[in-house]
Amino acid sequence: MLALLGHEAMRRLRDAHTANGLTPRQFHILGLLHDRGPLAQTDLAAETDTAASVLVTQLNPLETEGLVTRTRDPRDRRRHLVVLTEAGERRLSDAATAQREVEDGLFRSLSDSQRSRLTRLLVLVRDDLTGGDEHCGTPTSLDRKTS
Repeated sequence: MLALLGHEAMRRLRDAHTANGLTPRQFHILGLLHDRGPLAQTDLAAETDTAASVLVTQLNPLETEGLVTRTRDPRDRRRHLVVLTEAGERRLSDAATAQREVEDGLFRSLSDSQRSRLTRLLVLVRDDLTGGDEHCGTPTSLDRKTS
């Protein structure tokens, strides 16, 4: 049942992100930049558990659309910093709104209390599986409150 629900949830979330011109991975990248500020490309690759060459294929269209910029790190000219632009903030906000609408649809049969309880339980399972490493989930600033 969990696999079936996960598949359906991912399909709906992918559709919501795509409707906002993002892949789920690009949504994750923009969310990380929103949460943490500018990141070195190598750090962003590590955070997303993505090979550097694959990350470049995700960043190129984001940069072309003006959602991120890549600049030399003034402290280490060998590194590139990836920075979320104002346009990127707006796109992320729109995609996050679409994501919340999908989540509302997925959980419409639950009361607010049940939904809050489910969220707390899922966070417990996530934290147990990842040792508390939140990067496997939605960027923290976009998470729903669990209380």
